[in-house]
Amino acid sequence: MRNVSLASIALAAGLSFAGVAHAGVVYDNGSPNGDVGYPPTSWVIAEDFSFSTDVVVTGAGIYFSGLDEWDGTVTYGIFSNNSGMPGSVLASGSGQNISTSNTGTPSCCGDNIYLLSFDLSSDFAAVAGSTYWLGLHLSDDFDYKAVYWSSTDANGTEKARLNEWGGLETWQYTTWDLAFYLTSSEVTEHPVATPAPAGMALLGFGLVALGSMRRRKN
Repeated sequence: MRNVSLASIALAAGLSFAGVAHAGVVYDNGSPNGDVGYPPTSWVIAEDFSFSTDVVVTGAGIYFSGLDEWDGTVTYGIFSNNSGMPGSVLASGSGQNISTSNTGTPSCCGDNIYLLSFDLSSDFAAVAGSTYWLGLHLSDDFDYKAVYWSSTDANGTEKARLNEWGGLETWQYTTWDLAFYLTSSEVTEHPVATPAPAGMALLGFGLVALGSMRRRKN
């Protein structure tokens, strides 16, 4: 069940609101639907998020398959929005207090889907009404591994964007929304919302050098 979810400001008319007074999920892009998604090992993959109130983001969770292939690395970046694409890097770092759990939901390719949760290296203060992008890379290099960020049902937000080999200059469109959420450790009292149904109205990752090395190899 989706606990809390905040769609883009353009969908504000389609949001339903309630109050919260505890730490936890402050944005939920949706639950995994079993489709394979995209591999954040050979790419940096980004998904958009926004809030109707100022929120301090302290952690994140994504749903993925391919636990046996994953090397345990979590590198993230939070980007500004540049005409519907990730823009400048606003924050970046390595995931802290990383944990995984088996959801018991099968993926399309025979593996189960896992929940990967982690804390940000430092808190990120998101401003109400601004669109941001969470970018993830789940490897210590850019070699392909059978690790996939799981997709979710279309929810009216932007589809995921991907960036091959970690360069910042070129982002590509995709066809899927991806399953993830954001958390805050702050005790707050503010409106929260769920995304409207479909159809309604790094990089500071420190991996650019690796991307350049990979391109030279090719």
